[in-house]
Amino acid sequence: MLSKYGILYSKYLEEYKPIRYQELIMNGTVNDFLELKDKEFNYLKNSIIDELKNRYKEPNTDSFIELSQYNNFIYNKADEIVIWMICLKLI
Repeated sequence: MLSKYGILYSKYLEEYKPIRYQELIMNGTVNDFLELKDKEFNYLKNSIIDELKNRYKEPNTDSFIELSQYNNFIYNKADEIVIWMICLKLI
């Protein structure tokens, strides 16, 4: 099952690399290819999250709201970077 990164990459291929996309469909390997890309982008997101956590230290507080805001910032920023990398030509 594809996550949003696999679906976005599928749309990218369909729109910007239609010949490659059709080749994958005709070979019957489109799902395998997209699952591989999906895993790559999820691994990339996890790496970016680790880098962001090293760059922006967690607040030294017990406040649930502050910790939640910190985590939302980290995860949203990582998600934004990965989507930007997938859709580079769309922006």
